Amino acid sequence: MSSLVERLRVKPDRKRFNTIDESDDEADLMPRTRPKTQENFERIVRSDAKENSCQACGESGNLLSCETCTYSFHTGCLLAPLKRLRLNNWMCPECVSPLNDIDKILDYEMRPVVAGETGAIVAGESDAKDLESKQSFVKQYLVKWKGLSYMHCKWVLEEEFLKAFKYNPGLKTKVNNFHRQVTAVRKLNEDFVAIRPEWTTVDRIIACRGNDDEKEYLVKWKELSYDESNWELESDISMFQAEIERFNLFQSRPRKFSYSKQKRSVNNDAKLIKQKKEFQQYEHSPEFLSGGTLHPYQLEGLNFLRFSWSKQTHVILADEMGLGKTIQSIAFLASLFKENVSPHLVVAPLSTLRNWEREFATWAPEMNVIMYVGSSQARSIIREYEFYFPEKNKKSKSIKFDVLLTSYEMINVDAAALNPIKWECMIVDEGHRLKNKDSKLFSSLKLFSSRHRVLLTGTPLQNNLDELFMLMHFLDAGKFGILEEFQEEFKDINQEQQISRLHKLLAPHLLR
Repeated sequence: MSSLVERLRVKPDRKRFNTIDESDDEADLMPRTRPKTQENFERIVRSDAKENSCQACGESGNLLSCETCTYSFHTGCLLAPLKRLRLNNWMCPECVSPLNDIDKILDYEMRPVVAGETGAIVAGESDAKDLESKQSFVKQYLVKWKGLSYMHCKWVLEEEFLKAFKYNPGLKTKVNNFHRQVTAVRKLNEDFVAIRPEWTTVDRIIACRGNDDEKEYLVKWKELSYDESNWELESDISMFQAEIERFNLFQSRPRKFSYSKQKRSVNNDAKLIKQKKEFQQYEHSPEFLSGGTLHPYQLEGLNFLRFSWSKQTHVILADEMGLGKTIQSIAFLASLFKENVSPHLVVAPLSTLRNWEREFATWAPEMNVIMYVGSSQARSIIREYEFYFPEKNKKSKSIKFDVLLTSYEMINVDAAALNPIKWECMIVDEGHRLKNKDSKLFSSLKLFSSRHRVLLTGTPLQNNLDELFMLMHFLDAGKFGILEEFQEEFKDINQEQQISRLHKLLAPHLLR
């Protein structure tokens, strides 16, 4: 499989040839010549067909039989790859065109083929030097199949398309549309590559099924969303052993019940209170942070966050931009992770979520961090496979992740799915966006259950007392309850005495 992937990743030299005419004139889609190898292939199929031999190669053993005729095939001889031998109601390419299963046409080239006993074979799958005298160049399309990942893409002879056009007119339209699109793309990008290496690289494994004899993993690919995940045989992704081991590690962790229609258990609350009373600050950058050493001011921020958490004081981290509020926050959550305290929610602008994800991978790779964004289907897959362990008790679910990264938009759209989770810590990046109590984000997050809340901001807070009050009201509605009372108390804010009182009131909640 690795050799297949490498062949698909490399952009080979192209030979010039005339493209398919974009009109619907079928004459433009007819082959120039009919390779003898194709005639040989059809002769094997139609004349020498036997029930106990493959109709493509003529050999026997491990055959897949068609439900509607007497033909049989090896799975490896099929145009569209099959992952399983035991398939119900499978019909062979003679009964149903395999090109009906095309998801996308990715590229086209003049590629070498050689004449062999079993028909046209793509050069490179045999010894090219030995077959050089027999090879010729024919037009081929790089195809991605429905339900299969980019690892299983295949080059398909143009002649296969021409035959399929008779039974599937929509395929002809698909080919013509592809040519229009790819021509435009190549004009804009001379370095066009049909399959990016990331699309065949495992980002994370999100589920497993089957037994030791035939185990499959549900794979999310790098730079592709969850709704483009695919089930892969373990043998097909054996080169990604680290990701398999990481998945198995997360699956074997002790389970934390953080979703319930009931109140948190008394035992868990008592245990957490004891942990908070035993709080100790870090004198040096913690060893469990793998991304490097914290600067002194970052260590101060970490200890401030930990101390505030131990005192159940919700806070604002208001460092200037570029001083590492993200790293301080990750260090804080990593320290709680070491004390088995989770799950946590991080809400940030969509444009910054990738950076958050990278920093978590750098500084706290042991944590299971999920990015909750994407289409409705993608988020549904995340909720199904990444949120909870399977449980019989529907009233109590065990959380799988340690940190959920999401955007403001997702909070508004999926509050019903996120609100029931009992969050240990909620961190809101660019927290000054909560200054408007009438905003949907403020209203949604205000209803979330969280033991501890942290706002991150690089925007000056002292310019507007009303906005400052709303941020403090979000953090601690009991202490900062009514705006009018706050306004009355500090109506003469220019007086030194009132400034001193305000600073004293805010000091436990603010690090600048």
